[in-house]
Amino acid sequence: MTETATPPTDLVREELARLMDSEAMRRAPSHARLLRYLVERRVAGDDVALRETSIALEVFRRDPATYDPRTDPIVRVSIGRLRERLDAHYAHYEAPPKLRILLPKGRYAPEFLPIGAASAAAGGIAVLAVRDLTGAAGSRAPLADFADRLTDRLASAGLPQVIARASVAVAESASADPRRIAAKLGASWLVDSTLAREGRRGLRLSVRLVGADGEARWIETGVAIPDDDLHPLLDRLADVATLRVVETVPGGAHVRAAGALAIALPDAARTALERSRLLVLQRTVPATDAAVDAAQTVVRDHPDSADAWATLAATLYSRLAFHDLDPAPLVERTNEAARRALALDPGHPVALRTRATLAGKGAGDLDEALSLFARALAAAPHYTSARLNHAELLTLAGRGEDANVQLNLARLHDPLSASVHLARAVCLQMQRRYADADEAWALARAAGETSVWVAGGEAWTALAAGRLDEALAKIEDAHRRMPPQGGTLVCLASVAAARGDSARALEFERECAERFPWHSPAQRAIPAAHRRDRETTLALLTEAVDRRDLGLLGATMDPAFDWLAGDRDFARLKRRHPIWARRGT
Repeated sequence: MTETATPPTDLVREELARLMDSEAMRRAPSHARLLRYLVERRVAGDDVALRETSIALEVFRRDPATYDPRTDPIVRVSIGRLRERLDAHYAHYEAPPKLRILLPKGRYAPEFLPIGAASAAAGGIAVLAVRDLTGAAGSRAPLADFADRLTDRLASAGLPQVIARASVAVAESASADPRRIAAKLGASWLVDSTLAREGRRGLRLSVRLVGADGEARWIETGVAIPDDDLHPLLDRLADVATLRVVETVPGGAHVRAAGALAIALPDAARTALERSRLLVLQRTVPATDAAVDAAQTVVRDHPDSADAWATLAATLYSRLAFHDLDPAPLVERTNEAARRALALDPGHPVALRTRATLAGKGAGDLDEALSLFARALAAAPHYTSARLNHAELLTLAGRGEDANVQLNLARLHDPLSASVHLARAVCLQMQRRYADADEAWALARAAGETSVWVAGGEAWTALAAGRLDEALAKIEDAHRRMPPQGGTLVCLASVAAARGDSARALEFERECAERFPWHSPAQRAIPAAHRRDRETTLALLTEAVDRRDLGLLGATMDPAFDWLAGDRDFARLKRRHPIWARRGT
């Protein structure tokens, strides 16, 4: 950034003071101290103070006689985490600040960007729910589909930061004022639509593009007569609105020709697929079984629908997470459903995401998985689940920094999603960033996530961090309140083993093996590793490799296995799994 573009010093210090008072910095005093140092030295023009060694000595109090940046990465690591914290803060601000403080990658000198320029560059856009003024029955599902489809098309057009509909819906529930919605989401543009009556037997759909200031930039209107001709009207306006937005908003590159559904599903089928997707979010066995049944019914009635097959593949994959059924036939059914979806629509992002996850975690083919994820995110950049699964696979491959980029992008696209915080917590725990994982678990709870994944995840993080009493309290509470699951029994066994109670650990291990014989053998190896039972640990990990256990990569990132680092049989076993071998740890 050139000196001529630098904003006035008082404006920079005003924004620094606002950041120091923000929740993001109050909860991280070390990051606040680092940020203040960087900004003050940048304003003073002290380039020497912004070198790595200067920062290490002045901010982190390293001893100049012993400090060596080649062996002590404190500055690089802290700058990276401060950058993530700033990105997360600016994705959630309620009222736009006057400028934004940036930390460019590869540099320690901050930059100061007026918020108007940042907003224009980001081009964040949100599609609001269609306001239905007709009072007609049966229009809810097609109008919801219109908003979802328009969001997909805008993301496929190459527009940056198209915000997921789930987050938009949360913001809309809090306010009807476009300016407040835009501020809540960090959006520069809103697409606002209204369905109304046209005469006695017609319908009128109006779509307008609204700026963050609440002013409309343009409006497009279509009419359908008779009023039972709603779907063609929605299809026509989706095409028109997509092109108008791309023409108006900076950053649009192209419109994916294959963005339309292969076939037009009836309202009942669309509603069934939406119900299936929502049931999965309950993260329970009964709800997920109901989701699979609903998707299977739509597939049976509409076998030419790529959406139906892709939804079935996604629900079947979710069913695998409970480890209570033989995974082999379930994986085959999941792969087959995804293949059927891709045969109908080779660019279907949901099917690509499912195939990518199985290719990486099951087959161990990292290159194929990353290629499939790239295709899925090119088709739907705002697709939060694909980005989170992508981040998880990168973490499992030992590429933590790349994973964190994807997690931060997911927060930008879907800033109010509990699933984003949950996935961040899982990845951060595997990266052994336990304090950051604790914060992500707390945000997941605050966003409304109450499933066993949070309760168990918090316990695993506490256990990995060595907080054994806390881990025991959390997993015992989860075990009391929730239906029995193999995962909670494995965690109970691991905590008992870590506390030195091998007899109690073995009781839980036996109970898991008897009640949940299909539970991930890699996860069952964790308590055995805590007990330093080499034979059982290696036997279970061998079974996991032989079975292509989807839990293998995640389980083996647990610190319980660290004591096996120099074991030859352990190293030989690692080499049998391509991603585990490439990870090197």
